[in-house]
Amino acid sequence: MIRSMPSAKYAIIREMTTRDNNELNTVWLCNIAGVSRSGYYRWLNAEPVRLLRDEQDKTDFEVILEAYNFRGYSKGGVGYK
Repeated sequence: MIRSMPSAKYAIIREMTTRDNNELNTVWLCNIAGVSRSGYYRWLNAEPVRLLRDEQDKTDFEVILEAYNFRGYSKGGVGYK
C-alpha cells in the first residue's frame, strides 16, 4: 500500500486512467493505492466544488493582504500604540 494522502492517490489514479494508451483498471489502481473506488469517484465528482473553494480562498487572501498592507505601516507588535 502507498503511504500518502488520499487526495494525492486519487490524483495519481486519475492521471493513470486518463492517458491515451491506458490499459489499467480503476478498481485495480484503487486496490493498489489502498483507497475505495467510491471514495475515488466522490473525489472526482467534488472537483468543481474544490476549484471554486480554492478560487474563493485566493480572492479572500488578496483582500486580507490588501487590508494588512493598507497605509504601509506595521500592524501590531512592539512599539504599536
